[in-house]
Amino acid sequence: MKKQSKDVKNRPTSSGRDSKEYFRPKSKKELKEILKNNDILTIIAGGTDLLVSNYQKLYKIDKWLDLDLIDEFKEVKIFDDKIEIGSMVTHDRLVRLEKIKELFPILHSAALDLGSPQIRSRGTIGGNIVTSSPAGDLLPPLLVYDAEVVIISDQEERKVDLNTFFTGPKKNVLKEGEILEKIVIPLKKDKSRGVWKKVGKRKALVISSISLALNIVFDKDNIIKKAKMAIGSAAPVPLRIKSAEEILIGQSLDSIDYIKVAKAAAKQISPIDDIRGTAEYRISVAKNITKSALKEVTK
Repeated sequence: MKKQSKDVKNRPTSSGRDSKEYFRPKSKKELKEILKNNDILTIIAGGTDLLVSNYQKLYKIDKWLDLDLIDEFKEVKIFDDKIEIGSMVTHDRLVRLEKIKELFPILHSAALDLGSPQIRSRGTIGGNIVTSSPAGDLLPPLLVYDAEVVIISDQEERKVDLNTFFTGPKKNVLKEGEILEKIVIPLKKDKSRGVWKKVGKRKALVISSISLALNIVFDKDNIIKKAKMAIGSAAPVPLRIKSAEEILIGQSLDSIDYIKVAKAAAKQISPIDDIRGTAEYRISVAKNITKSALKEVTK
């Protein structure tokens, strides 16, 4: 077999480790030093989104910041009142952790539904959040679980409610030189029931046309005292459907008006036409999956 010449004309002049600078810190302390002394860094976690979106221009990236060796970012810590999930925890690990399945079943279901085994083994929860796609599978579940994110820079640390983190399609509040360190989800004593729904153009390995996370807390008399609903792929950002939540609170299992809640959900979203479905289609599906989720969570 003839070997390819090392001097082929279309060989990229630089990419990845061939770039001018490739940083791979092993600790949070080392990371902060890099952030202090460098600007315009391209941050890579699992790379499942970044490498695809930059495939034709990898050689243009001069400074990479690879977070893969920072063990602190891969930790999952459980406290009495919260759980902390490092931003570099993979989707596959979320699926395999029994505590995630027990405490946050909606998040577990969404992680299991995300991509292929290969993608789940590389992609990270932090990457899914920072990519900030309205179609990000983990985002609606994190919203209904009242998640917050901890953001660090070389100078400070701040905590942001995930409801205010997303500012537009693939846009968020992260500033230059800031890194998402971990996700914090409160542990609540109330027992809840949750459902994850995802609709796409095929049954597997699909980016959602629309998705829904629903989490409901009942009192001892089966009256809804808390309700959280979030929809993805139907607005510029993953969206809490507060109008539907308000209708549900105070209802008993047998008094829920599924159609009224579904109409409220469809009214609050603002979908667009794209290759995965029209706006009209998404509005129709939003109604159907809302009714389906309510029937499932209340049966």
